[in-house]
Amino acid sequence: MNHLFLHLLSSAIWDKPANASLFKELSPTTWKSITNMANRQSVSGLIADKALSLPQESLPPMSLRLQYIAQIQQTEALTRKMITVLGVLSEEYKEANFPFCLLKGLSVGANYPKPLLRNPGDIDLYLYKKGDYHKSKEYISNKGFDIVDGHQMHYAFTKDGVYIENHRRFTYFDNKKYDTLLKKHEEEIIAKNNFPTIKIDGIEVQQLPIEVNALFIFQHLFRHFVHAGVGFRQYSDWLLFLSKHKSNINKDSFATLAQSYALLYPMQVFARAAVKYLAASEDIFPFPMIDHSKHVDTIIEDILHSGNFGFHRPGKQRPQQRLQGMWFSYKTTIKRAIKFSSLSPQHITLLPFKKLINRIKIGF
Repeated sequence: MNHLFLHLLSSAIWDKPANASLFKELSPTTWKSITNMANRQSVSGLIADKALSLPQESLPPMSLRLQYIAQIQQTEALTRKMITVLGVLSEEYKEANFPFCLLKGLSVGANYPKPLLRNPGDIDLYLYKKGDYHKSKEYISNKGFDIVDGHQMHYAFTKDGVYIENHRRFTYFDNKKYDTLLKKHEEEIIAKNNFPTIKIDGIEVQQLPIEVNALFIFQHLFRHFVHAGVGFRQYSDWLLFLSKHKSNINKDSFATLAQSYALLYPMQVFARAAVKYLAASEDIFPFPMIDHSKHVDTIIEDILHSGNFGFHRPGKQRPQQRLQGMWFSYKTTIKRAIKFSSLSPQHITLLPFKKLINRIKIGF
């Protein structure tokens, strides 16, 4: 089932026909397993669309076909709604003089063969101008929105059913050494106003510089992978961004950038895994490839096992109670740190201690 799921996913993200012979006379039980995996990985729209493209003799059962059609329509409708809300926010923030940079989400979705089929999440905006993070918070509050604080890194609110996060930084590192380096890069980007634009359904928005964005998208997925797990949606985001911009990324400078943040080896592992399991072409990766690593198979197994953001891992789930939930999350981080420490010791070894300090501050 995992092989069939990965084949459909790779066919979807690279816009290639699936091998119909693999799915001929497939049992309803196997199709159901593929469907469940797609839901757990938050790529249901992509899998549904590719499954429906198969010839008649390889199609899933009628009940699943109807379910797939509904999933596609729902995914497209939610994505269109997010685009509409983004357009409204863009106009409102422009009028209020809050320039922003769009992170992830719709920005990376634009790189998909069928952008509307990327399962939507929320809208993340980086308010980079000095003072705007706090000013915008007051502005949003005065408009009557309920604000949820995100531990000094962002605050969130819901507009027309869409979850919005306004960030004061576009990311951060737990290791102080790399976070200090990141702050210097942030200052340089802002000083140069180095934010290229992208059009999403006619709405022009700013993004991070291409090489920084390629680093950030990976760092975001890797951070989630280390803490609790990550799904194939975030993995696909990174692969498609690299594929879209491969001619605009200098391999030497990007490899140096990744190495400066101690992310080159993890990137090489995820790249090799993408070639092996998702039919990625080696030429999309702007750094030297490695032949193999003991982590290549392990990370794919973990992604399949954990699901989107680690939410679908079998066994005991995070308790709803606040302190019990924090303790459960902390124990999960410790286990993953032990398991994957050699993948990136600079970012993983100190993580349990850093997270313990944060949990103590938050909990007490």
